[in-house]
Amino acid sequence: MSEALSFEQLLQAQAENVDALLEVMEKETSAIASRKAADVGACAKQKLTLIQNIQLRDAQLAKCPELQSPSEEHLAAISHIKASLEKCHQTNEANGVALQRAQLSMHKLRNLFQEAAGKSEMTYDSEGQASGSRTLGTNVKA
Repeated sequence: MSEALSFEQLLQAQAENVDALLEVMEKETSAIASRKAADVGACAKQKLTLIQNIQLRDAQLAKCPELQSPSEEHLAAISHIKASLEKCHQTNEANGVALQRAQLSMHKLRNLFQEAAGKSEMTYDSEGQASGSRTLGTNVKA
């Protein structure tokens, strides 16, 4: 079994994980913009793995006594990690909004296709979701 990592090694590994996460999120932004669903899915899997690694490393760092009174060098590394995480958060928020807009566009497009297939057969539910109903009004007895 390998020996425990030093505080410096843990900080370095954390910085590498966070930088990798930011890189994956930037790839995700490109994949969303180019509407490559497979790439978006692959990025999501990579993000999940990196986030798990970051959480694990964070738990390891929390146990280090050096964290109580970090040196200037350690403070600089921690500051870099926090700044990169903030960029990750902002990028993730922007990507989430872009994905929601893409989903809404697909929903509207699907509705247009349904309407084109038969406007007289179109109904809407309480949430505004369109659906074709071929039996609408055909089974009325009175």
